[in-house]
Amino acid sequence: MKDIIGLFWFKYSQLQLAVRSGDEVLTSILDREIDPILREIYEAKAGNVADARLQFQLLIDLLQKEADDMSCVLRHSTILKALVDRYFSDVAADDESARWLPMSQSAAAVFKGRADEGFLNEAILDCLPDRIAVITPDYRYLYTNPVNADRLELRPIDLVGRHIVEFVGIQRFEQRVKPNLDKCFAGEAVDYTFSKEMKGRTIVVRCRMNPCRSGTGKLIGAIIVLQEIADRRRAIAA
Repeated sequence: MKDIIGLFWFKYSQLQLAVRSGDEVLTSILDREIDPILREIYEAKAGNVADARLQFQLLIDLLQKEADDMSCVLRHSTILKALVDRYFSDVAADDESARWLPMSQSAAAVFKGRADEGFLNEAILDCLPDRIAVITPDYRYLYTNPVNADRLELRPIDLVGRHIVEFVGIQRFEQRVKPNLDKCFAGEAVDYTFSKEMKGRTIVVRCRMNPCRSGTGKLIGAIIVLQEIADRRRAIAA
């Protein structure tokens, strides 16, 4: 993985130089050479955590470098989300080629830096488009990405250490959230949907929970991904 990513950055630097010099012929040639390399990197099935992190880091670097080009941002964001779906699903929707890592493998193994030293790779998690949080076994926030914090109208730092019941309410916590978290803390991967009313409309949310373990295998919490999906009932009624 390092070799092909190194080749990509070599070609990328040549492309930027060609663009700056106004050499349209060379720019066109390099552009055609880069696309297959980038596709090969994205489609590669990482066999270990290190290679998976290299794929994510490449996307993050490209998003930063091409932040002013909205078409590139949308393209790389879409690919980033597809990679996330590979980690959290056995098979991405309608795409057999998306099979990558088994659902039973802890998502934290992909996203962590060295969790046994007490931190996750926030640089990756902060860039993901879905709501993501890590909840400790005593039901408190260990981490939340900006998307989730924004939905709760708080800064990420304001959530750390606070009990999840503050945000879901005691009834929902006891009836749904706590039982599913307990299953996750026991080692299960949990995947369920629920609906809620927001500003006069029904929102359907998919919730996925995976055990979050340290490098030594110690459970440090549950990593939660919340993804809003279309309300099919409304679509049918329409």
